[in-house]
Amino acid sequence: MKNLILVFSFIVLGSHLSAQGLFNDMSYDQVLKTAKAEKKPYYVDITATWCLPCKMMDETVFQDKLVLQYTAENYLAVQLDVEDFNAMILKSEYQVKSLPTILFFNHKGELVGRSEGLLTGTNFLKILKQYI
Repeated sequence: MKNLILVFSFIVLGSHLSAQGLFNDMSYDQVLKTAKAEKKPYYVDITATWCLPCKMMDETVFQDKLVLQYTAENYLAVQLDVEDFNAMILKSEYQVKSLPTILFFNHKGELVGRSEGLLTGTNFLKILKQYI
């Protein structure tokens, strides 16, 4: 029965999660509030429409079923365009110099790690597990 539930969960998650679903519809401020209330870590993907490596990650890493599942179970995630007001603040505060940059925070909003540049799904999953 447990295996059936896991398979069903994976099918449901896999059919509903994508790069769009991974980065839920919550605003950055909502993610901060939810992270604090649920004591759940979160990450912020700072991206740009003109950034080729960012687009490559959207099409590969953020479509990887294991990344989608692990994020859904363990993190909140938000994707911000580099020109978004909150991204500009984060870019300045955390000295973001290149894209893509992913900032990892604990539930209190404290930076616990970062990743810069293009990653594979396997490498990103290792990073996700490192900052939990």
